[in-house]
Amino acid sequence: MRNCFFLLLSVIVMSFGLVTSSYAQGKGNLSGIVKDNTGATLPGAAITVKNTTLGVATDLEGSYILRGIPAGEVEIEVNYLGFVTVVQKVRIIADKNVILNFELDENTLSIKEVVISTIVGGQQRALNQQKMADNMLQVISADQIGRFPDPNVSDALKRLGGVTTDGTNVQLRGTPANFTNINVNGEQIMGSQEDGRRNEALDVIPSDILSSLEVQKTLLPSNDGDAISGVINMRTSTARTLKPRFSIDLGSGYNGLREKVIYNAKAGYAQRFFPTEKNPDGTLGFTANYSFLRTNNGYDRLEAQAWEPYTLTEKSSGNVISEDAYMPTDFRYRYQSRESKRQGMTAALDWAPTKNTKFVLSTVYNLRKNDDIRYRNRTRFRDNGSGYALLEDGSIGSERMRNITQVSTQNEKIDNLNINLDGETTFGDWKIDGGLFYTKSNRDYVSEMVGFQNPEWRAGKKVNGVTIPKGTIVGVVPDINSKYLTSKYIYTPTGAMGTEIPDAVSRFNLYTIENNNAITGGESFTARLNVSKNYFIKDYASTLSFGVKGKFMDNSGHVPDNTWTYSFNSSEANNLGNMINNNFSVPDFLHKKILFGILPDMDKVHQYLANPANAGDIVRNDYFSKAAIELFYYDAQEDVTATYIMNKIQFDKLMMLAGLRVEHTTVKYKANRIDRFVNPNAPVQNDDPSLFNDFTSTPVSKTTNYTKLLPNLQFKYDLTDKSIFRLAWTTGYSRPNVTDIVPKQDISQDLERVTVGNPDLKAAYSNNFDLLFEQYLSNVGLISGGVFYKHIADFQYLSEGIINDPTSSYNEWQIIQTKNGDAAKVYGLELTLNSSLTFLPSYLKNLVFTSNYTYVHSDATTDISRGKTRLPGQAEHSANFALAYSTKLLTIQASSNYNGSYIVALGANSERDIWQDGRWQLDINGSVKIYKDLTFWIEVVNVLDNEYYNYFGNKNRVYSLQYNGINCRTGLVYRF
Repeated sequence: MRNCFFLLLSVIVMSFGLVTSSYAQGKGNLSGIVKDNTGATLPGAAITVKNTTLGVATDLEGSYILRGIPAGEVEIEVNYLGFVTVVQKVRIIADKNVILNFELDENTLSIKEVVISTIVGGQQRALNQQKMADNMLQVISADQIGRFPDPNVSDALKRLGGVTTDGTNVQLRGTPANFTNINVNGEQIMGSQEDGRRNEALDVIPSDILSSLEVQKTLLPSNDGDAISGVINMRTSTARTLKPRFSIDLGSGYNGLREKVIYNAKAGYAQRFFPTEKNPDGTLGFTANYSFLRTNNGYDRLEAQAWEPYTLTEKSSGNVISEDAYMPTDFRYRYQSRESKRQGMTAALDWAPTKNTKFVLSTVYNLRKNDDIRYRNRTRFRDNGSGYALLEDGSIGSERMRNITQVSTQNEKIDNLNINLDGETTFGDWKIDGGLFYTKSNRDYVSEMVGFQNPEWRAGKKVNGVTIPKGTIVGVVPDINSKYLTSKYIYTPTGAMGTEIPDAVSRFNLYTIENNNAITGGESFTARLNVSKNYFIKDYASTLSFGVKGKFMDNSGHVPDNTWTYSFNSSEANNLGNMINNNFSVPDFLHKKILFGILPDMDKVHQYLANPANAGDIVRNDYFSKAAIELFYYDAQEDVTATYIMNKIQFDKLMMLAGLRVEHTTVKYKANRIDRFVNPNAPVQNDDPSLFNDFTSTPVSKTTNYTKLLPNLQFKYDLTDKSIFRLAWTTGYSRPNVTDIVPKQDISQDLERVTVGNPDLKAAYSNNFDLLFEQYLSNVGLISGGVFYKHIADFQYLSEGIINDPTSSYNEWQIIQTKNGDAAKVYGLELTLNSSLTFLPSYLKNLVFTSNYTYVHSDATTDISRGKTRLPGQAEHSANFALAYSTKLLTIQASSNYNGSYIVALGANSERDIWQDGRWQLDINGSVKIYKDLTFWIEVVNVLDNEYYNYFGNKNRVYSLQYNGINCRTGLVYRF
């Protein structure tokens, strides 16, 4: 397929050589830049030749090139929302390029000295780009990004309709995150997440270094096809004026949950140089931005991720209440404190020798370092072979329980580098553009976990030589339906067991130290070439475009050598009483609903390890260490070659765009399959001869090829200059995540769980239908409503089932695997209302209201036995509301965001589905100009400190509960 790609590339290059020699006779070009009366450029301005269908929109720098205009005197009209329309005559010269710049006057609404502008200015830029786009597009300009208290891209995107986020990964229109393509300056970046997701974690990327964020909800044939939901494109800026632009932003803040200080700084510079007659705006431009954020935060979390069905018996009568009552067999309290340092940098150098030719070299680099300390107290509430007991007080009792307390340090470094070299030039009514793109992402994770445990209190077993009588209830969970799960022992030790209670500090000893280090990353190289020609069919302006592209990616993960796990022989020296943390406690865990308990001291553990007298306690656990190294390894190479052709024609008020894209994918991957077993000749694990203590590792590999045909048809009808109907039929597909297709396997005896890859996973394919109406308001607002439908074949979902094979060593264990569903149908409604409230009296005219609401419904068929269910990731309702008071000097805003509940992972039945519950978030922010270009700002995020709640099957079974706390920031920004 690579040979086909280079052949197509050669054909297009030769074609370009031929067509450029046939410059359209009797036609010329018009180019220039559109600015406002302050010198700021206006992206998305409509430039049209009056009484024709020929037109174009300005780019992000406010520049335009209108190609193939018939020679002679013509009238050029320039429209921009919120500005006075300009009409100007110009003489077009055949075979020449005429330069014509425009300066537009703002059509502002003034009430005495109060002018609506701070917020409206950002809306103007975004709405004009959205209005002029050929496809269905939403834009957040840099001004709008700064309007909300969103320090990263993931948070900024949640303000748009149809976008939901978990704080890291973004989902569009209720579909899984990997159905969305994540781009920088039009090209896909690589993911480096631990679970092998294609999409990069968007909380790594600062939002304040970008010039705009784009969400394309309908693809063009020129877009990469692997984006069923759409494309998120992060754009960086280039210099726009000869006048230097400089800004600096310094701030600080406070995290309420961890009571820690936050720091941030940002600086930016942009300027053009060397104006010439051919390019009076400057032939050379340079821009650079830098953002730094240091936060000290964390979270409180309860995890109960091991619910299993067991027999429940009434203790007093012996009557069986249920044969399959779900019990929380393992739940944990997690306290995490984090110091995070995030840096983002962009730089762009562009050379534009003429208005028709431009080359841009741009770089984006993001780096985040997280230094965490995590305390975790864990209860293993296990079945002892006879199920669980319902006691008279309503609590649930078990004959088997153990406690574990852990402390870990985690050092994570995530960085991604993106380099674009883009160029474009115009010859008559022909245009050629191309580029080279390199991206590299990496995650380097180092973690040390220290674990202490008490004896396993289990009926029929011995503790310190004394047997606990059979049938004894040793511990209880008072209320398994509470989201704040707790446990307690009701068994009283006797005789040689000692007089201490079962979970006394003196009963805990060091049993393991695990070094969980891992490196994941990927890199990609892309080359593309596009050609387009403006021409007329009768009197209708048309554009024919075609191009080729090659994308060559590598994604891998491995555990570094010498990453070891250690086991310990119990001794007086490694008793928790000697290594307890006496200087720190957690008094208000989960809003003071739970007493967290004891905390180990990592420094004291290190002192114990450094003492040569304790060397006899320490045993390197080769079984766990080597299995972890073999298990984590994977390597995947993916080559994608593509070609497309499309044609756009403007029939008076109707635009029609039709095209076809063809993409061929080759994937080669390799990994290891792990099989665990009990080896009588290997060391016993954790004093239990029934536990696995050995494994085999088998290398596995596979190569997959497939080709996708992606037809595309879109219409745009301008009912008036501010009223637009859009209709689209598009197609797209989604490749599986890398680690889902790698045929690896692992066994967790502790959880009785088998996790396997699926090399037979297919790419999902979708037919998408969209209908949208947009009414742009004179006061720079928007009313829009649209419906969409997606039919997704072979969608991927995370399946959790039970092994039913009596011959298997893992019979009746849980099996986790990503599978292809049969088909999913997604229906949706999107509504938007953004408006300045200029109809209100006096100063109330300065109020600005923005809102959007999305409703999504899906029917997903996984297999015959499960029937129809929701598509994982699909939230039925999501919404945003914001009310701001904005003038030239002052802005105050309250904004709320709602994400509805959705399925995170499908189980074998509805009782085993994992859900994310719906959540509201309220943020407040404001700014005031205190002197010329100096502005003071303040923001409060997550004002209500609403919880993140996941549940297992129904809301009475907590899966995870988390609080992140309230964040406050304030600072000064200076721009000149």
